[in-house]
Amino acid sequence: MKNLVLAFVALAIALPTFAQKKFEGTITFGLEYQDLPAEMAAMSAMLPDEMTTQIKGDKTRLEQSLGMGMSQVTITDLKKGSGTLLMNMMGKKMAVEMSKDDLKDMDKKGDKKPEFKYVDGTKKIAGYECKKALVIVEGAGEMEVYYTEALPSGANKQFEGLNGFPLEYVIDSGQFKMKMTAKTVKAETLGADLFAIPDGYDKMTFEEFKTAMGGMMGG
Repeated sequence: MKNLVLAFVALAIALPTFAQKKFEGTITFGLEYQDLPAEMAAMSAMLPDEMTTQIKGDKTRLEQSLGMGMSQVTITDLKKGSGTLLMNMMGKKMAVEMSKDDLKDMDKKGDKKPEFKYVDGTKKIAGYECKKALVIVEGAGEMEVYYTEALPSGANKQFEGLNGFPLEYVIDSGQFKMKMTAKTVKAETLGADLFAIPDGYDKMTFEEFKTAMGGMMGG
């Protein structure tokens, strides 16, 4: 479970944000898992199958239920290069403040620029006509991505240079893969409170959190 928690933190860092023109709203993704390690495969039916991403200006908010009384929210401030992880673990609430260096350490492939091959293939995803491309990253092989030109380009390192916004792609956590497929895209006004630490959360550093996770989940 600790690997799943940290994988969603890394996922929030890699998620695309809208560039060129502004987008504010909510994207709901369905999740599928590939190449699960044995300990996770045994509990695959309990793994989350949906994730919500909210975008407002330079801030993103990824919310995910982890099951078994646990939930996770990762807030990223792209302008400051920092983030906050909100964990609710069976009533124990933690706000983990992540520095720019913490986020850089989590983004293992951040320095590797992707190459894109635009190939034949289309698919309708969340109401958008999407085109197919192959993404090649050194050391990570080749993967498919479906993107729409109807939404602004993704401005993250993983898809930097893609000719549109990715609505279906795969995230490689290093231990397993998650296939992300958009279910809905909704433009809406979001409150600033969604991107702040709520009352009742104990603050800690990312190193303190990793130590605590090792103690609570057996290392």
